[in-house]
Amino acid sequence: MNRIQQLISDNWTIRRHELSSLMAIIMPGIISGNLEGISEILGKTKCTATAYDPYLATEWETTDTDLPNNSVLVITLRGTLYAWESDWLARKIKEAEANSRICGIVLLVDGPGGMVSHIDKAVAAIKNCTKPTATVCEGMMASAHFWIGTCTDRTFIVSDLCEVGSVGIITTHLSLLKYFEMNGIDYREIYPDTADLKNEATRALIEKDDDSIIKARAEKIHKIFAETVAENLGIDYDPKLPIFRGRMFSGEEAVAAGYIDQIGTLDDAARYVLGVATAMQINSSLD
Repeated sequence: MNRIQQLISDNWTIRRHELSSLMAIIMPGIISGNLEGISEILGKTKCTATAYDPYLATEWETTDTDLPNNSVLVITLRGTLYAWESDWLARKIKEAEANSRICGIVLLVDGPGGMVSHIDKAVAAIKNCTKPTATVCEGMMASAHFWIGTCTDRTFIVSDLCEVGSVGIITTHLSLLKYFEMNGIDYREIYPDTADLKNEATRALIEKDDDSIIKARAEKIHKIFAETVAENLGIDYDPKLPIFRGRMFSGEEAVAAGYIDQIGTLDDAARYVLGVATAMQINSSLD
């Protein structure tokens, strides 16, 4: 139930088509009261974490007692990114940091973005990780996924058929007042005069059709998003640039513009991480 409440009240950094498709799937369940069905959909595992040897192309569970030294943790992020999955991602990165047999991390991404909540936890975990990190875009790396992916040390994109970008924010408002009215439910919210600013954003929208407060909050989140991406890319934040206004770029366009480091696969990214980790180990032994 908490996940459903979070889902319908969050800010989003996601492509519009995927968000509208998600809402089309869950809204019939909300209206019919089939909350268990929605919870089952939201509870499906889309994100995985496995240890990987880039030369043997062999996978292990991270808890495997036979896990070789210098394994690379591959974290797969597919589909809409929910707040609880950002929490999970942050935990997995911290676990990899503490695992002496894991030398670095690769994010394998194919997603349209997702919820804003808790994305800051995932970003902080990546930026604070002392082990080398990389991201591979296998299809789409948009919005929240682009925010997270660009935080790693190096980014790869599989081909020109892949797309990245969509740096922007969507705020949704779901009102059931008309539904309540149609079903004979008299729903009212009554505030004391001393709490005139309570829920002011939604009250302004509902009572005055004024979305300015909500837009101002969305613009603040967008600026944080854009500035983080600009820092990750090593460029100045210019709000007039298409990359910061929500445009998507194909693989070759993104590489040419410097928004992705290079064309490459999971193996390329894993070998990059292993190479950097090996160099770090050699330098450490010389100190």
